[in-house]
Amino acid sequence: MKYKRFGRRSIKQAAYIVVLGLGFSGCATTTDANYAYRNNTDSAQSRCVELARTMGYRDVGVDSIERDGRAEWDVRLVVQKDGKNRKERCEYNARTDRVRMDD
Repeated sequence: MKYKRFGRRSIKQAAYIVVLGLGFSGCATTTDANYAYRNNTDSAQSRCVELARTMGYRDVGVDSIERDGRAEWDVRLVVQKDGKNRKERCEYNARTDRVRMDD
């Protein structure tokens, strides 16, 4: 009876492929879960209000929130700075978790 021998190289390659596959599958699952958790009005509102406060605005209120695409949110804020009320527009992208507001 002859036994087939596997070389060290083929075992290393198989292990490398398995580890690489498991690593990529874990990354995709985590990213999708985080995206699904962030893609809602509450996340858009809190990220925009947080940004407005770090930019020096006080008494930040949300006027409206609208979806602008699949992962983008358009948040209208009413803010106070230097004793004056004004309206500001904030953009939140749930896919990248980035928030932007023109100053």
